[in-house]
Amino acid sequence: MRKRKHWTSAEIRQSFLDFFAERGHTIVPSASLVPADDPTLLFTNAGMNQFKDVFLGIGTRPYKRAADTQKCMRVSGKHNDLEDVGRDTYHHTFFEMLGNWSFGDYYKKEAIGWAWELLTEVWGLEPERIWVSCFEDDKGDLGRDEEAAGYWRTETSIDPSHILFFGRKDNFWEMGETGPCGPCSEIHYDRGPEFCDRKDDPNHVCGVNADCGRFIELWNLVFIQYNRKEDGSLEPLPARHVDTGMGLERLVAIMQGVDSNYKTDLFLPIMDRVQEMLGHTDAERAEHVVGYRVIADHGRAVTFLIGDGVLPGNEGRNYVLRMILRRAVRFGRKIGFTEPFLDEVAKVVIEMMSPVFPELEKRREFILSVVRQEEERFLRTLDQGLARLDEVIEEIKGQGEKVIPGESAFHLYDTFGLPLEITRDVAEEHGLTVDEE
Repeated sequence: MRKRKHWTSAEIRQSFLDFFAERGHTIVPSASLVPADDPTLLFTNAGMNQFKDVFLGIGTRPYKRAADTQKCMRVSGKHNDLEDVGRDTYHHTFFEMLGNWSFGDYYKKEAIGWAWELLTEVWGLEPERIWVSCFEDDKGDLGRDEEAAGYWRTETSIDPSHILFFGRKDNFWEMGETGPCGPCSEIHYDRGPEFCDRKDDPNHVCGVNADCGRFIELWNLVFIQYNRKEDGSLEPLPARHVDTGMGLERLVAIMQGVDSNYKTDLFLPIMDRVQEMLGHTDAERAEHVVGYRVIADHGRAVTFLIGDGVLPGNEGRNYVLRMILRRAVRFGRKIGFTEPFLDEVAKVVIEMMSPVFPELEKRREFILSVVRQEEERFLRTLDQGLARLDEVIEEIKGQGEKVIPGESAFHLYDTFGLPLEITRDVAEEHGLTVDEE
């Protein structure tokens, strides 16, 4: 492997924005995690959310090209990764998405050429480890996206055998049931056979879209060229757009040569502070790695949500904040915290992230006081709630059952403030499930 320079996450983020600014893109601020004028969406979950009106043809911008780093949350609906957070090395509730857009300006040729140039020439990623997928219609008559595949051959020096075709599930992007849509080309990075996390499965073969840790989807280039009508048919759009997205955390892990997003400089300072507060040895930290990861991930999410004006509550996004915060506190209790600690985590997040997201520093005192109040409120009933949950689990096991009834789970939230997600976590630790109907 060629030796690459060591990049910090701040340098990677800035170099992305600089690269596209030099190519005529307006650098726009991240939209809030609370979507503006979009009742269909609980949280901003992609960089394109703030440009939805442009793609729909009902809004305009004073620029044709844009780039940004967008704050995103995925904890509900089809993008619900909560169960996996902490258990694996790459799922998160809050993350940043780097993106560049063209509104009826440049198209596939430039998007593909620039992506390759940034990845291989600026960042020094090895070309032989890069694989790309293009669209081939397996459910209709759109054919293959030979245009994109052709530009991968002519605009880059990729190994032609690394250009693959996949169907609608993987390589066709749609905003919803109707509206703008189009083929996409995904860039994947082969981290090497040692990164496969399915070696125990005799039927598993590593590859692009084969669902293991070896091939990581890095960057998605979406080419918006159709409008899906009510009857399901597609018509060409008058203007064609480019919408790209790349998760910063995954990118930083690859650039920093580590096998986990949590081993990058986006998470280490938070986890180091947790270890310092607990007085854990490195061996104890390793033993409690899932708890450390959950606290680091959820601590970031909580800080950013409150920074964008979300308060803990009982429904919608307010419930999501309460649940994530309380889940972090429960994991804190599990790994040794007996006193409130989450505001200390939030302080680290604010310090690390406010150079890019100045709203955090501006609302610092507000964020810290909301975190502290909610944590103290929960700690007053947490022990009673967990004790009652233990009793419920013993009762269920005593009856030879495997499922905690829904009314028991509701009672635990209603009386002790234990969110369903915590009841589910604890149930799973005992080999049980919760009836969520």
